[in-house]
Amino acid sequence: MAVQKLKDNGTEVSFSPLVVGYFEGRIQDTPTHRSKSGKLYRYQFFTDKWRYEIPVMGTSKANADQINTWAKANTELTFYYDLINEAAQTRTVHIVNDVPMQITAGDWEALYEGTIILEEV
Repeated sequence: MAVQKLKDNGTEVSFSPLVVGYFEGRIQDTPTHRSKSGKLYRYQFFTDKWRYEIPVMGTSKANADQINTWAKANTELTFYYDLINEAAQTRTVHIVNDVPMQITAGDWEALYEGTIILEEV
C-alpha cells in the first residue's frame, strides 16, 4: 500500500518509502560573511520550508520515468506526505536531484530504485 504520492496537473505517482535513510526536516540556510579583518562568520537559520529525502525501492519503469521527467523539467508538484493518517495534507515541492530513479541491479531488472529529494517551494 502506498503511503506517499507526487502529483502534477494530471499525472500522479504513489509509492511507499523505505524507513532506512528517510529524512524529513526544515531547510537550513547558512549565509557566510567575511569581516574587514578577514575572519569568516557563518550563521545558520532554519527556514519555514521542508526538505524530504525519500528512499524508494521496487517501483515500476513507468513510475520511475515519470519521476525522472519531473526532476529534469523542475516541475512544481503536489506532495501528499501522509496518505494513511491525513490524506488532505500536502506541500508544493520540486525534485532537486537530477536522476532520482535508477534501474535495480540483479534479479529484479524490471524494477527501479533511488532516493527522491524534495524541497518545498
